[in-house]
Amino acid sequence: MVSIRKSLLYLSILILIASCTTSGNVTDTSPAPGSYAVYPQLPSPDHSGMWLLPQIKGDVYSLMRSRGLQLTEDDFYHPDKPSLNQAIVRLNVGEGGGGTGSFISHKGLILTNHHVAYDAIASASSVDDNILKNGFYALTFDEERLALDYSIYIPIEQTDVTELIQENMPENISATERAQVQQQVGQFIAEQRRDNNPDLMVEVDDYWSGNRQYMVVYQIVRDIRIVYAPPHDIGKFGGDIDNWMWPRHTGDFAMLRAYVAPDGSAREYHSENVPFTPEKHLPVRVSELQPGDFTMILGFPGTTYRFESSYAFNFYENYQFQPLINVFKASLAGLDYAAANNPETAVANASDRASIANSLKYFEGIRDGFAEYNITQQKREKDRRFDAWVKADSLRNVKYGRVLSQLEQSYNIASVMGDVLFTSFYGFQYSEILQMATFFNDLYDEEELPDNTAEEREMMSAIYTQYLSELDLGAEIITLNHILHAMATLPEGRRPLVFYSFFESQSPDELRNEIAAFLERQKETSVVLNPGKAEAFLTAEPTHTAPDSIYTLSSEILQAFEVSRDNYIQHFRYLVPAQKLYVEGMIEMDNDPNRYADANFTLRLTDGQILGYSPADGVYNIPFTTFSGMLKKHTGEEPFNVPESLLNYTSTSSNPFHGYADSKGDLILNFLSTNDITGGNSGSPVLNGNGEVIGLAFDGNIEGIISDYFVVPELSRTISVDARYILFVMDAIDKTGRLLEEMDIRR
Repeated sequence: MVSIRKSLLYLSILILIASCTTSGNVTDTSPAPGSYAVYPQLPSPDHSGMWLLPQIKGDVYSLMRSRGLQLTEDDFYHPDKPSLNQAIVRLNVGEGGGGTGSFISHKGLILTNHHVAYDAIASASSVDDNILKNGFYALTFDEERLALDYSIYIPIEQTDVTELIQENMPENISATERAQVQQQVGQFIAEQRRDNNPDLMVEVDDYWSGNRQYMVVYQIVRDIRIVYAPPHDIGKFGGDIDNWMWPRHTGDFAMLRAYVAPDGSAREYHSENVPFTPEKHLPVRVSELQPGDFTMILGFPGTTYRFESSYAFNFYENYQFQPLINVFKASLAGLDYAAANNPETAVANASDRASIANSLKYFEGIRDGFAEYNITQQKREKDRRFDAWVKADSLRNVKYGRVLSQLEQSYNIASVMGDVLFTSFYGFQYSEILQMATFFNDLYDEEELPDNTAEEREMMSAIYTQYLSELDLGAEIITLNHILHAMATLPEGRRPLVFYSFFESQSPDELRNEIAAFLERQKETSVVLNPGKAEAFLTAEPTHTAPDSIYTLSSEILQAFEVSRDNYIQHFRYLVPAQKLYVEGMIEMDNDPNRYADANFTLRLTDGQILGYSPADGVYNIPFTTFSGMLKKHTGEEPFNVPESLLNYTSTSSNPFHGYADSKGDLILNFLSTNDITGGNSGSPVLNGNGEVIGLAFDGNIEGIISDYFVVPELSRTISVDARYILFVMDAIDKTGRLLEEMDIRR
């Protein structure tokens, strides 16, 4: 769940570079404490809400108190004393997003998901020392291993700076000029707050589609290490088959540690670094959980689209979802082929396979949810009510009268080549063959012959043929086959014209076979794919003739991306000001000043309760799964293999779960709650009303996956690991005594 937005963010950045909520209604429908409900008491309460911590006051705080919260307002966020925000960390993997973690000891121990730590664990693994498969536990601080490319941001401040920005905004300027001034003023505010401190990261972020801005200040820690991870068969039990599904029996947890220099500065990895001492860490509670229990989650939800228009939803449904599904399938097919043929590759690309599989299943679920619940049409009804509300008042009509038409115009522009944009961009991102073909750009020109010397061409030949020899050509051809098929089946008039020269079939299956035969021929004849042909071309005299068919296709796909990108970015000039007014008007129409903002990977809190759901007529999913249920899934083969250590321990003891069992003597593994989360919340602690960890969020259910766009309260659920399962594995199976001693465990 953690990585489904990273590539979309990357695309947004490229596009921008190229160009220059309603509060939940409270209804007590929870089953009686101490009993599992046989049938749900519908409707489920609407617990939607991703609240900024400064919003946890007044009506919002009172609402949570009525549901079971025991903490004070200041416990969540206080600028002058330790508060919950300082116990939650944003985990970053490289320059992109990651997930959430929380401090659970005074020595910088971080609890997060196994799949959030997956990149680090996989990078530290090899065929001979496969800690991804076998698990890992560092007996001492010195044995803790570097989490390569990981860092954390600790949120220490969230301040509303909207008025400060507006005070510096000139009057009577255009929307484009306002955006530029706002960016400049925001950057100045951030730089002033950072005050040249290299250990701080300061952002000024937009909320409510630009209607308000908050300054968010983070303390950076750059040395993160792997401390403990269960075996793969626990951490990813059920694999991609169970992903987004219920019931689940997954021990999706791992532990990292933050390190700093002895003076407390955020130094990169160094042998003399010491464990970081957080201002606040969370206790862990061992207790029986019941349906109806209050839950809250703190974390960094990535991106939601709930407060966008029906025109946006129509674009997503008809021009974005299926192209993304096509390219994710292409990438995964090649990665799976490569992993199946080479154990070292299987270790090396494990993280990529997991991420792409997660993204694929996510967008398939979104696509199906839009169709099943007619989401775009429901949004159209909301927009019709907005239009009627605007026209009912002359002053409102002056302010908001052109909003919907401007949004429609914006997405009409985006839709012209939107599917071409997503298919071509990701086609290049996921196909090394298409990228390799661009190597020949400097060696071929229709008009002017290149002037590379013979020596330069010899060197380029050596570099290219060496690279080609290391490529898993079989896997890459499988990926390219899928990508070419996706491009060739774009609607008439939007596929590159050159595809008509190479492929004639109209039937999708026949076209797939035709593309496969084409690529098989290219293995023998293409300068892009065949080492001998590449060497001959690169060392020969320059020519005006295009290198070959693969090169031509690559060039056409790249050109399709550039044209579609240049068209697509035009819609932003209409979208940005209209979307801002749209959200402002919706808040005014609903008379809802306490509305939460769409997620943007900043710290949020969501409250809810433990509750099952009914996915179909006559079916009710209770909110707990047990070790007994895990055994019934056990096949002895991945992804449903219960590790021998767990099987042996539980089969040789008359009371194997002593101290962690439920009232029936079984061990609860996972539970459901109504908390409102999305990608980026992976690794978020699930807390009780006293702020104690009772679980670890790791997924959502497939029926509720559309909640990133449109909340369906009766279906949307968070899936979490029970804290008792985490502690049981640590205590009884992996004997992690030194970590348990560090933690504040309350029984």
